[in-house]
Amino acid sequence: MLIEDLYRAPWHERMVKVIEDMVNSVITDEEIMVKEIQEWEGSETRNNMIIGELYYRNKTDILKKKQEITWKSNQKLAHGFAKKLVDQKIGYLLSKEPTFGTENEEYSKIIQETFDRGLLKKIKNIGKEAINKGIAYLYPYINADGDLSFMKFPSEQIIPFWGDNEHMEVLSFLRIYEVSIYMNMQKVIQKKVEYYHPGGIKFYILEEGKLIPDVPAGLEQNHHFTIDEKPYTWEKIPLIHFKYNEEEQPLIDSIKSLIDNYNLQASTNADLLADIPKFIYKLINYGGTNLAEFLSDLNKYMAVKLDENGDVDKLQAEIQTEAVEKEIERNRNAIYEFGRGVDTRDVNLRDASGIALKFRYGDLDIDCNTLESEFQSSLEHMLWFIDRYLMMTGKGDYTQENVQIIFNRDIIIAESEAIENCEKSTGILDDKTIRENHPWYTKEVEDRLEEQEKKHLKEMEGYLDKFPVTDDE
Repeated sequence: MLIEDLYRAPWHERMVKVIEDMVNSVITDEEIMVKEIQEWEGSETRNNMIIGELYYRNKTDILKKKQEITWKSNQKLAHGFAKKLVDQKIGYLLSKEPTFGTENEEYSKIIQETFDRGLLKKIKNIGKEAINKGIAYLYPYINADGDLSFMKFPSEQIIPFWGDNEHMEVLSFLRIYEVSIYMNMQKVIQKKVEYYHPGGIKFYILEEGKLIPDVPAGLEQNHHFTIDEKPYTWEKIPLIHFKYNEEEQPLIDSIKSLIDNYNLQASTNADLLADIPKFIYKLINYGGTNLAEFLSDLNKYMAVKLDENGDVDKLQAEIQTEAVEKEIERNRNAIYEFGRGVDTRDVNLRDASGIALKFRYGDLDIDCNTLESEFQSSLEHMLWFIDRYLMMTGKGDYTQENVQIIFNRDIIIAESEAIENCEKSTGILDDKTIRENHPWYTKEVEDRLEEQEKKHLKEMEGYLDKFPVTDDE
């Protein structure tokens, strides 16, 4: 036996220590979640989402502009380009109700009832969220009445765990949000964490870098929803994502620096105009005591006192802002070009022909093509949850039904030119096709034409009754 063996711990004690070290080195699910939350909250992606929302609300960086010299102006001119471009895209693509084409009339009626004005408005808001933040989320759930509903989760609250590189399948996700509660008679902010996984939902509170089970929320539930108090879990994770583009890149990424420069140039130019005096007075042998007295006499009496050989002269202050105005105009054009929008201030839009309008709306059309493609995929995902809900509640199995989703764009056209083309198409196309391409056409037109035809036939019958029919000999 060696001397060191006398001081060495027994074999079983050493093995226990090894096992304890192995157990302690294994990271728990909750610790992984905390690390993911910390990484997400400090990420550039989340920061850009917040910036996108701020710029949409016209809370731009120019509001942080400072002026150390107290007597100088400090104009902070914020221009709402982000809001205008986002609203323009939403108005162009999502202002009209989409068409859900299916051969099953009963299913078509259910879809129309499901996508009512409230849900369509929510989808419109989801579109705004997606453009501002790159990606937006809807959460399907069963409300208190037992009906399927959809809730918009703010994008910056969601950490999705994707199952593929294309970010199409969500394996699970975290939702992190803050609530105000009262503790010991004081109002405090509490950070809630919800973990949605295939087997249900876990509820936590994040305190001092640790996840603590949220007792009031119920700790954990082994289901996603209940119908008539019967628990169910979705076959897919209940999270529907709507992307602005494949890269999930928000609009603000492309135009923030341009908007900041535009605001800075405009604000600096405004400072210059405010600080440079319109006139500079040149005084020779002034008879007063100080400049304040001079300005007072000038404003009050329209005259000033002068000593012998005295004189007053006025120098015009020249303001050179032409170069700044040109820079501002170049910046404005760049914002609409890279923001893929239409500058409605363009006077050439007023009398533009149909071809010219299509050319000017080209960038907007291309951007909305991408958005439409992403939203068609997302709405199909929504229909999956709708179909499963209908089957669960015994309202029919429509899972095999094909649905074609068409977005009806609010396209700007030259009306007089379109009407003229419709007139020229008479005899070449059928009447209904011509009507459908008329700028004033709506679905109600067909009903009114039918009523008009019935009224016309009734009048004709009354007219014929006045002439008795005689048998020909």
